[in-house]
Amino acid sequence: MGFNKIYINFEKIISAWKNDGAEGVAYLYQHYDGVIMTDKTSMYIGHIMGKDEENSYKHKLIEVYMEQLLDGLHTI
Repeated sequence: MGFNKIYINFEKIISAWKNDGAEGVAYLYQHYDGVIMTDKTSMYIGHIMGKDEENSYKHKLIEVYMEQLLDGLHTI
């Protein structure tokens, strides 16, 4: 068995969001051995995913952040 890593950037997050919502974004962070975050958005969501909270709470935080990001309330 190898070491599975993923490079996460804004484009991958948007794609996951469009396809599966917050669950799709969370999946990017939860199903790999190593996650390499390459921009501000991926690091911010990485911070959310690192919280010691229930997944449903993390998904809600991701939803709020993504909606605000796409409405222009956060910078990319």
